[in-house]
Amino acid sequence: MRAWIWMLGGLIVWTIHFFGVYTIASAADVYATADDFGWRMGGLAFSVACLIASLVLLAIAVRRVKATSGLADQLAALGAGTAAIAIVWQALPNLIGY
Repeated sequence: MRAWIWMLGGLIVWTIHFFGVYTIASAADVYATADDFGWRMGGLAFSVACLIASLVLLAIAVRRVKATSGLADQLAALGAGTAAIAIVWQALPNLIGY
């Protein structure tokens, strides 16, 4: 089970980010407007936290790939890299103010 969590760690962070940003945007729409500055910055702060988590996972996975070159570590690096790109992409509306 630990191997699966390791391999899917980045994608798990991405999933948490997706649901978190969706929840923040939904709450903003209920209590204010979806483009309210405070809510957007809250979503952006959450995105930065998730991005840092995925980049930490990516750094650990890349170090382990260099040491062992195992398939599980390669998949963990791929998932964490994909998550980092997706988190940045999903954070752009909060950043540009849509």
